[in-house]
Amino acid sequence: MKLVVIYKESIKGKKLLPRDVRNYVASICKQDKELHDIVMSQGHHNKQPTFIFSTTNKKSFAIYTFKKDKLVEEAMKRLSVLLYQNPQIHIRGIKAVVKESFTTEYEFTKFEYGLLEREIRTPIIIAAAEYEYAICVKATKDKDGRKECDQKWLEEYTASKIKETAVLVAKDWFGEEESLKIEALLEDTIILFKDLKYTVIKYKENLYFPAVTGTIISNRKLPQFLGYKSGLGYGELSTLKVMDTVNKKKKVK
Repeated sequence: MKLVVIYKESIKGKKLLPRDVRNYVASICKQDKELHDIVMSQGHHNKQPTFIFSTTNKKSFAIYTFKKDKLVEEAMKRLSVLLYQNPQIHIRGIKAVVKESFTTEYEFTKFEYGLLEREIRTPIIIAAAEYEYAICVKATKDKDGRKECDQKWLEEYTASKIKETAVLVAKDWFGEEESLKIEALLEDTIILFKDLKYTVIKYKENLYFPAVTGTIISNRKLPQFLGYKSGLGYGELSTLKVMDTVNKKKKVK
């Protein structure tokens, strides 16, 4: 399910961050403990977050949940009403007013076959645990102030983490049986990359994670969010519709 929130007027200047949206949502639902606990669940105790606060644009933002649960779906609808009832957003000097909010169906993915190319909209975090971080540190070196690593290793490691994390989120959201089905589907899934680059992102004060940017080419439709820390919008892929538009513009040029 996807909750879409549209502003009365486009934001001028800097955009809201996913963390800003999360803070705004936390403030308007704090009087409803049940709703607050469901919406603000962000993967504590090694569990995947129930709600995903994605990257925003000048006109709107969206919140996702892929968990098939009546309580969660009802919470999403209640949140939609609260957003409409509390339209004023004032965060970090950014001001916006909610014009409308509505929910729509949005699936995790069915892993359909097809040659698909999708841009990595926000960096995919490829290491969260200490041992993963150590692997990335060992594989990288400094070159002219930049972190670099062997390209073949980076592509193979990233592909493995995309598959691994897809199975992990499926287990938390859909249960063991469904995660095993997804794991089987991913066995013959080919994941390639174009312009894949290694980077390090600042998640919050004194906390950094290895990540990648670039474009993914696959023979199955992958989930909208990949890798770790997706609750705050990391690892989001551009939709197929967006990529089609980009490709059409390239052809025109």
